[in-house]
Formats: sequence, structure tokens, C-alpha cells
Amino acid sequence: MSLFFIASKVLKIFLIPLWQFVLLIAAGQLAGWLKWRRLSRFFIGTAFTLFLLYSFLPFSQTLLRSLENYASAPGEERLAEAEGIIVLGGFTGSGVISKDRQAPQLSSSAERFVTALGLHKKYPEKPIYFSGFSGKLRPQGWSEDEVIERLLSDLHLPLSAFHFERQSRNTAQNAQFTYQMIRPDTDQKWILITSASHMMRADLSFQKAGWPPLILLPVDYNASPNNTSPNRTETLFSPTIGFRIMKTVFHEYTGLLFYRLTGRL
Repeated sequence: MSLFFIASKVLKIFLIPLWQFVLLIAAGQLAGWLKWRRLSRFFIGTAFTLFLLYSFLPFSQTLLRSLENYASAPGEERLAEAEGIIVLGGFTGSGVISKDRQAPQLSSSAERFVTALGLHKKYPEKPIYFSGFSGKLRPQGWSEDEVIERLLSDLHLPLSAFHFERQSRNTAQNAQFTYQMIRPDTDQKWILITSASHMMRADLSFQKAGWPPLILLPVDYNASPNNTSPNRTETLFSPTIGFRIMKTVFHEYTGLLFYRLTGRL
């Protein structure tokens, strides 16, 4: 396990909007106890300002939209000419619950899996590679590949049509390890499936690993493609949705920054 991986998981705590809010309130309370009233007002005021800003969906979705619009869905002709399909992990649920319940779990990013199965039904001759072991700091229970194998088995699909890269812990390793498995020719075209918000970092990571240009198939959208209408969101204010979106925004933009600084892009 690399120091980069450990550091990324530790720093991730400070990128979670709820924790930002809690830490600012705690800092405000501490400053108040120390009689630093102006600093206390600053921390508490900042906390509630961020709470309102993150919860205002036109703001949070605008930031997410810039990520999700990185790639457009390809047409049928481009999909048909692909050599095969790569699906990035991150769509399985709790490995512990899956093991304890003996029932494979899916997360909110399950569209990656569903889209892959749809392509398999349409193009059964194309190999599908699922890439990912676990993104957890301390993996427990079933790993991602174990969950996927169980799901495929439960759906009575032939495992011979699917392949597994069972080592990667992050996007850079997804790109490197699948390249080592497949060794694509420079003229081959492969479909890459991942969440739309993650596609930019995934594509740049695959380019860095030496992959020829990929056919990008983004899924799992959480924002409309544009904001030309004032009524683009189902509701204007939602802490639940807004905080979830901002968590993704922070995760991806910070990931892009650190991948760039460490030569992974």
C-alpha cells in the first residue's frame, strides 16, 4: 500500500462537506471558549455560509456539470467498432454487508454495471474487463471482483465472457493494470465506462498509462447538461443532495490536482 494511497484516504476526510461544517463549528466553539470572539464569529459564520451555499443546488450542480460534461455519450457506430469494454470499479456496495448477508450489494453508481450488461447483451462477442479490487483503506468482506462475480452468477451469465483486474486501489492503477493485462494495439478502440463526474480523471489516467484513444461512455449523471433554464433542478435547496454533490466535486477536483502534482496525469 503506497504512501500516496494512505495520504489520499486520510485527507479525504477534510473534503467531506459535512465534516467541513462540523470542524468549522467546533473551531468556532473553541475560539469562543478562548474568548476570541471575532475568530469565533468568523468560523461559525463561514460554516453556515457554506451550509447554505452547498445546499443551493444551482451552485453545487454547476460545479458538478463542468465534470460531467467532459465527454458525450458515443453513438452506436462507435460502440460497435470497439474491441472490448473496460468498466471501472466503485459501483459495489459494502463488502462487509455483502459477505455477512451472502448477498452482493450495489452502490449509487450501479449504472456502470447495468450499462456494461446492456452492452454485453448487444455485443456478446466483446470481452468485458472489470477493473478494481477495493478503494477502501482497510478492505474487509468481499472485494469488488468477488461481489461482481456473485452478481454475474446470480444473473446466470457466463463468467467466461468477463475478465477481472483484481489488484487496483485507485484510478491510476486501474489504467496501469488493465493496460498490462490487455496490451492493446495502437489501432484498437476500447470502451471505457465510469461515472460522468469521474470520466475526466479516468481518461487522463488511461492516456498517461499508454492507452490509445478510448471511446468514453459516461454514466451515472447527477446534473443536467446545461443551466439555461431557471428550473433545471427538481428542488432549489437540499442539504442532502447538495452535500452529496459537493463531496463528489471536492473528490474529483482534488484528485485531478494531486494526480497532476504526482505525475499520474
